[in-house]
Amino acid sequence: MQELDPTFVPKSETGSSQSAEASRPRPLTKEDFQIAFGVERFRCPEILFNPNWIAVDQAGLDEMAGVSIRRLSCKDEGLEERLTNSILVTGGSSIFPGIIERLEAGIRMIRPCGSPIKVVRALDPVMDAWRGAAAYATIPLFHTQTFSRMDYFEKGEDWLRSYQLKYSL
Repeated sequence: MQELDPTFVPKSETGSSQSAEASRPRPLTKEDFQIAFGVERFRCPEILFNPNWIAVDQAGLDEMAGVSIRRLSCKDEGLEERLTNSILVTGGSSIFPGIIERLEAGIRMIRPCGSPIKVVRALDPVMDAWRGAAAYATIPLFHTQTFSRMDYFEKGEDWLRSYQLKYSL
């Protein structure tokens, strides 16, 4: 040890009863196996709604849903109502207890009073998105509706911005 740390001083092995007591392990008690939870377990999912708590300058889930609805190209009240009445939440984070109610309450604060809002969780939130993407990748039109990584590297970011993405509702 002194080769690695010249300031290291080994304990003397000579005859004190304290060193024998210190080397003897104490028996384990139930306190050794307890974990104390504070507010962290409640604050962790809340970061999805307030990313600024961890110094991320980004909108939260509820605010992002409101921004998405406001950015619709056509201002159609019926379309906005259909969208807010059919919000699907998927992914492992949707399993957090109370996340659906929290998201619905956040969107309700953004939308006009009385707007219909319905948030539902996917049947298998962990795997449904992957299954949907896998099914989409098998359809014949997949290659006409997507671009490859090689296209991106070859044509660059500006080409991606001018790429005409068309959505159908």
